[in-house]
Amino acid sequence: MNKAIAIPAILAAGIACAPLAQADGNSANLGQLVAQVYNEVQRACTPKTPPSFQSIAWDSPPTGQGGSGRIIDANPALGGPFQVYWNLGGGPFPGARVVPAQPQGYWDIVLEFC
Repeated sequence: MNKAIAIPAILAAGIACAPLAQADGNSANLGQLVAQVYNEVQRACTPKTPPSFQSIAWDSPPTGQGGSGRIIDANPALGGPFQVYWNLGGGPFPGARVVPAQPQGYWDIVLEFC
């Protein structure tokens, strides 16, 4: 076989047999990451009224692609809706706080208030 033909054929076979990149992020600690971003953003947004994070009311259980829900604060005037998107590095979602995901990629956390 001609080397000029064999090398591209071997490369093509290697690419076709390579495992697919991970399709999503690990959402096991996603609630904790949302809480950290919330506390940071809310402190800056309302410095005279510090946040008192209580919980997250998820619209549905978070997945490796993200999720949405509502942040519950002890002060009913604080907190509110948010969305989370998993991002493999294609650039952040507009207006998002970017947090590293495990084992790769990023979580883009968008607080829809403040």
